[in-house]
Formats: sequence, C-alpha cells, structure tokens
Amino acid sequence: MANISFTIVGNGYSPVEVDRYVEMLQQEYTQAIAWGEELEKKLVELKTSMEQLGVYFTIDSENQNEVIAKVFNELTKSVNKLKNDAAAEAQEIIDNANDRAKAIVKSAMEKSVELRSQNEAVLKNLKSISDMIGIIIDKTAQD
Repeated sequence: MANISFTIVGNGYSPVEVDRYVEMLQQEYTQAIAWGEELEKKLVELKTSMEQLGVYFTIDSENQNEVIAKVFNELTKSVNKLKNDAAAEAQEIIDNANDRAKAIVKSAMEKSVELRSQNEAVLKNLKSISDMIGIIIDKTAQD
C-alpha cells in the first residue's frame, strides 16, 4: 500500500482513483473478516475434536508447541488404532476367503471323485454292452 499514488487534480487527488483504491481496500477488509471468521470456526471445530479425544487445554503463545505435540500424539494414536483395526479386519476377510476357497476346492474334489466313479461305471456298462453286441454279431455271422 505504500506504493499507491494518486493523480493530483485541482485541489486534491483524482476521485476515480481514490474510489477504486477504497473499493479494493473494502474488498480486502471483507476477505480478511471472512477469513478470520473461518479461522474462528476451525478453532471451535478443533477444540470440539480435541475434547472428543479427551484433550483439554488452552492454547496460548507459551504452550502452543506443547499443544501441537499433544494433538499430534493423539492423532497419531488414533491413526495407528484405525490402521491396526483395518489390518485386523483385512486379515479376517482374507481368512474367511481362504476358508471359503478351501471348502470350494474340497467340494470340487469330492464331486470329481463322484463323477469319476460314475464315469467308470458307465464305461463298464458300455464295455459289457459292447461285448454282448460282439457275441451277437459273431453268432449271427456263424448262422
């Protein structure tokens, strides 16, 4: 803002330039107020979150590093717990999938053995029928 200059006209500065500059300042002021309100909301959210984590303290210039360290530690604990819970759940899903896969393979093998037995019985019957047909053909050929 120190570099701002206005054209001198008559007995003062250009009203158009001054109006533009004042408008820009008003916009920046409005943005700064909105930003400050947003930071206040985030601070309230942070305090609420910290209370939910069981962390109660006041943040000031003397203890801000300690507070940041405590919040970081609490967040790290939460993240690690979530990570461990997710790993345990993933392992349970894998174990269940392995159990189901083993059951499917076992069932398929049992069905395969059953089908093989049925196939052998059908082949025996076909062999017997083939032998009978051969005997009938031989007998017919002799007659």
